[in-house]
Amino acid sequence: MHSSAEQDATTSNRVGRRTVLRAAAGTVALGAVVGSASAFGGDDGNITGAEDFPRATTRGHFDIHWWHGDQLTDGHTARNYSTVGDIPGYGSANPDEILVSVHGWRVAAADAPDHFATVKQSLRNNGYDHPVIGFSYDSDTSTDNWWPTTDIAERNGKKLANFLTDYRAETGARVRLVGHSMGGRVVPATLRALNNLGKSDFVESATLLGAATDNDAVAVGGEYGDDIAAAAKSVDNYWKSDDDVLNWAYSAGEFDSAVGEEGCEGTPPANYTDHNVDYVSDHFSYHEHGNGCMAEVVSNF
Repeated sequence: MHSSAEQDATTSNRVGRRTVLRAAAGTVALGAVVGSASAFGGDDGNITGAEDFPRATTRGHFDIHWWHGDQLTDGHTARNYSTVGDIPGYGSANPDEILVSVHGWRVAAADAPDHFATVKQSLRNNGYDHPVIGFSYDSDTSTDNWWPTTDIAERNGKKLANFLTDYRAETGARVRLVGHSMGGRVVPATLRALNNLGKSDFVESATLLGAATDNDAVAVGGEYGDDIAAAAKSVDNYWKSDDDVLNWAYSAGEFDSAVGEEGCEGTPPANYTDHNVDYVSDHFSYHEHGNGCMAEVVSNF
């Protein structure tokens, strides 16, 4: 199918579709968080993923222009993607099911395999034995500015949806999604893209871990409420009330609360369930096998 090496993202800044004032406020506060990321335990432990860990990728698909928003780079469309490594079912026996892991904010191209390998190991430790692949996108295009990354995350929903529809057409496999942090913004955008394509109950399950999405966006009548109800059989949100990154950084950037720190605000769709996991040690540990919540995630599949 598709194949290419991932490209390093371009580092830049811009003013997004929000106001200059909101963007400036978010930049200052989030820049402070970036500078102290190690204080929040911002890594994937001691697991190293292979460079060719199987994944769909859109690295290098976006560039940032100060006044013109997020621009697709030459040769890319709103829906195209590439793949890296051996995707199960492409040239091999078709699996019954596959899980796609979506990483969060400021994960460099070279570090994405570590995240995916950590998720895979945590799933294996809890009895999930289906293939695990990743979805890697330009989450580190802007080092300090919140808005470019949120816009790029949302726009990658169409690209991941395109990969999923291609993959299911090729293999017939069930698909599960797991999105951590900013990846929890990509996943609802993917459900929206699938719903727009008329794909009902297309995703077996969608799991949000410390998701950087507005807490009212997942509710009935919210930005993604109809899409959650239509495109996925079940959606599970794992939230932590003392998630320091979301409590500080998300509120500073969005002037709102994240679903990953409070759960759904409003009436949730019938197929949506909140799970409070205050036992998780910090924002970067939801998916780690030692102190995360992946045992609960697997038990709810």
